[in-house]
Amino acid sequence: MDKTGTLTEGKPKLISVEPVEGFDAGTLLRFAATLERGSEHPLASAIVKGAEERGIALGSVEAFESLTGRGVRGRVDNSRVALGNQKLLDELGARADALAQRAESMRADGQTVMFVVVENKVAGLLGVADPIKQTTPEAIRQLHGDGIRIVMLTGDSRTYGSSGGEQASNRRGCRRSLAARQSQRREAVSR
Repeated sequence: MDKTGTLTEGKPKLISVEPVEGFDAGTLLRFAATLERGSEHPLASAIVKGAEERGIALGSVEAFESLTGRGVRGRVDNSRVALGNQKLLDELGARADALAQRAESMRADGQTVMFVVVENKVAGLLGVADPIKQTTPEAIRQLHGDGIRIVMLTGDSRTYGSSGGEQASNRRGCRRSLAARQSQRREAVSR
């Protein structure tokens, strides 16, 4: 099963804004939301909405790039800003060692974690969560009762996928897949 909108409500919400020393939460969220304003991804919408709900004015973005399966980057008010996953950090040569444990804890709580990078330095973490539908656990239980094996497909980390699987009563766990490969896997699973 695809997770977003099938097992979850399909309405992600910004849950956490965690800056590192030298940044404040408002600045971190301003950079991220300004950058994400150019994206059509549901997580981007959650970040922009989260900034709006907190009264944060967005800046201007130039040279916006969407990097499939990794994140986004561009220039926000003349600063190089990127927002994405560990693969994007690796590409940028940015280190997030000090945040690794906190990121894993957020994932275990069911949040999709995104690193905010400003001028090639990690500035903090954002956490977005898409609540599991109230009907999902019972639907999964019924499918299991009918002898149907459920595999959840997610582009998120294994920790997040396992957390979501547990919340949805998916005892079989999850399989991680990049967005670019998910549609191929959906077709194979439906055959």
